[in-house]
Amino acid sequence: MKPAKRKVFFRFTRLVLLSLLMGGVAGFQQHAVAASPIELQASQWVKTQIELLGQQQTWSLLQVTPNIKLFNLKGRASTCGTPLQFIAPSLTQSPTRFPLTIQCGTANPTWIIRAQADVEIRLTAVVAAELLPPGTVVTAENSKLAPILLTPAMRMNVIVDPNDVLQMTVKRTIAENQPLSTLVLSTPRLISRNQPVTLVIEQQGLALATSGIALQNGGKGATIRVKNSRSGRVLSGTVIDSQQVMIRAIE
Repeated sequence: MKPAKRKVFFRFTRLVLLSLLMGGVAGFQQHAVAASPIELQASQWVKTQIELLGQQQTWSLLQVTPNIKLFNLKGRASTCGTPLQFIAPSLTQSPTRFPLTIQCGTANPTWIIRAQADVEIRLTAVVAAELLPPGTVVTAENSKLAPILLTPAMRMNVIVDPNDVLQMTVKRTIAENQPLSTLVLSTPRLISRNQPVTLVIEQQGLALATSGIALQNGGKGATIRVKNSRSGRVLSGTVIDSQQVMIRAIE
């Protein structure tokens, strides 16, 4: 073989081998990252459960991307003759990351797999429209609705209704576009201890009003103890506004 042809042959052979090698590596990588049928079923179940939770909580523009990690798959992934059962008691409390149990069968499961669900959740929530220093009162002008991303392990304590944050007070600095949450907001005090108040008492479909004295401080929606000025009875009620308390129970 002439030197020129030998060089072309070796170059061609090298390209063929390199192509085969890269194809083999790509095939191996594709096989390595492919999700198992159990992971796919678990992902779909998690997605469905969080979408149902979103409907209950009125989350808008919701997008759910789960990632399932199986911990003890070896020897426990034989074909299951019945639909897989999924158990996740803490899903509603922590929907971005929670333990998951997968089992074949209900009463006497053939096998049980422990797993963890890491979930990215996109939804629309209330965020700061500008920098909010501590002590700022939230208004319609300095807050807005915007899409946010919650990554695995983030707390699900965002607020999705703009009306729920109005007149609340910022406890620590909130950056522009940062979600407003119950952790960084406080309800303003509407009623102070020893303040005269009007007690609105609901009884048998009738609403009665009488005078009383607040025994505790409270913001809107808070349950406080009050005393009926006429009878001296101590009552529990819910703060309606800066002057009224709705009575819930008589002690």
